[in-house]
Amino acid sequence: KPVDDTELYTEIEALIGADLPQMELYCGIGKAVSQRPEKGAAVAAAEYMQERYPDASGFSPRNIRRMREFYRTYENSPALLGEAMEIGWTQNVVIMESGLSLEEMGWYIRAVRIFGWSKLELVNKITERAHESGSLEEREPSESVGSGCTACADTVKRSALDRNVYLRIAITLPVC
Repeated sequence: KPVDDTELYTEIEALIGADLPQMELYCGIGKAVSQRPEKGAAVAAAEYMQERYPDASGFSPRNIRRMREFYRTYENSPALLGEAMEIGWTQNVVIMESGLSLEEMGWYIRAVRIFGWSKLELVNKITERAHESGSLEEREPSESVGSGCTACADTVKRSALDRNVYLRIAITLPVC
């Protein structure tokens, strides 16, 4: 029996028409595909996107399946979804495909937000299982950085996320 994907295509068009940032678009497409019970929804969405938007990249069947998995991973964890939306797609894919628990994923999402780790840096930190030897902590600058340590002080200040509490990762930033 042929499947009518008109509703899926309408949802995709609405998302594209909304001119959303990449992560919101990808999450929306993931949700739309996830809500389709029939097998092959990701492939149908990818084929539609490639036909309708031939110059657009990032809409292969594999990537559409990743979008679906991204939505499914965080759909019951809205706070973590919000944090994941603040980092890049590449970092999210690395984290999702690393076999981490939801708690561990959250740790790496927060670390990427704080330190702006590249894909390679993130892969290395996950391989090293950095979450096991350090914790994300909020500390006042005087607790985290010894006096006279300009390099550490600069790193801590660069890690601040629009608030008065400076953040650090114990394994990456030594207490001086």
